[in-house]
Amino acid sequence: MNPQPAASREPGQTEPDHPEPGERAPELGWPVGVVSERLAIAAPTLRSWDRRHGIGPSLRTRGNHRRYTELDIRRVLLMSRLTAQGVPAQSAADSVLAMDSQAIAERLEGDRGFAAPGEGDGLGRVPGGSRGPGEPGEPREPGVGGARAGEVEGSEQDATDLVEAIVGAARALDPRTMALLYRQVMRRRDVGRAWVEVFAPALRRVGDLWEEGRLGVQSEHLTSELLQSELRAVVRANRLRVAGLPVVLASADDEQHHLPLLALEAELARHGVASLFLGPRVPSDALVSALRESQPRAVFLWASLARPQAEPFWRDLEIIDWPLEVVIGGPGWPDGIAVPEGPVTVTRVADFGAAVTALVPRPGASVG
Repeated sequence: MNPQPAASREPGQTEPDHPEPGERAPELGWPVGVVSERLAIAAPTLRSWDRRHGIGPSLRTRGNHRRYTELDIRRVLLMSRLTAQGVPAQSAADSVLAMDSQAIAERLEGDRGFAAPGEGDGLGRVPGGSRGPGEPGEPREPGVGGARAGEVEGSEQDATDLVEAIVGAARALDPRTMALLYRQVMRRRDVGRAWVEVFAPALRRVGDLWEEGRLGVQSEHLTSELLQSELRAVVRANRLRVAGLPVVLASADDEQHHLPLLALEAELARHGVASLFLGPRVPSDALVSALRESQPRAVFLWASLARPQAEPFWRDLEIIDWPLEVVIGGPGWPDGIAVPEGPVTVTRVADFGAAVTALVPRPGASVG
């Protein structure tokens, strides 16, 4: 049976069985479980916002049960949107509580761009799972940390806002909000655009704050570890699409940064390109051995730290006896790299998009 709203009066007043002639009917109120289902916000989160920040139900039933009014629900919805954008919970609550009902309605209307296309705002839904006229039939993805899917990254929210939201989640050590941000970014951008416009700037920003002593190393680790998880999820989701000889992806020896490789692996998977991910700090002899065993058509090497003009890897390539394209990326590579004569070619790329173009086979080309 669907839960029914409780008829309630103003806070502290009792609830009459029937309104007196000429008296306004009591306002409807909703229990926390119904509000949780209606807005896709976990009930513990709602109780925490009520207890810690004063964003909660304002009415009481005759049996002294607390209930949310429609205005209370709008406050909760605005609170969830602000926190999803990286605003600290107490600051978000202070802002919401300072607004009257008209200001809250105007702010929610102005923030509709934060909702995913086709999603409602949680205000027109009838408790118990039924929907109001014109509402989409597909269930909404549950939100985390008080944020519904689609409210984090809308079409009108630019990359700068997203970067700051990720930094805010890092500062708060909030993994659920950060993961939701990552997923929403990749839902509306391909991996390449997500990396260039949002992820790389966010990682740089977090790193800069750590160097300045304004963020702990734990925040930096959380930001990178969660991003690794989300990028690998893209690879797993596309495993059945990849085919052909793999592209080897590796960082130069002594190179610890490998998130660019993970982003590249994810984007290649989206294009159906198989890859062999070797990760960071790959010794030269181990890399050459892997090339001999897998015989790929291409290898991508990443270096952010300065590399020497002459190093064993380039000399060791003389054993390669099949056509191999070595694509190098990152600011660490010197100019004028010389490779032994033979079937090996070296291509230097300046950015992420150029790397994808170099590694994705041209239409009609054989991939093995």
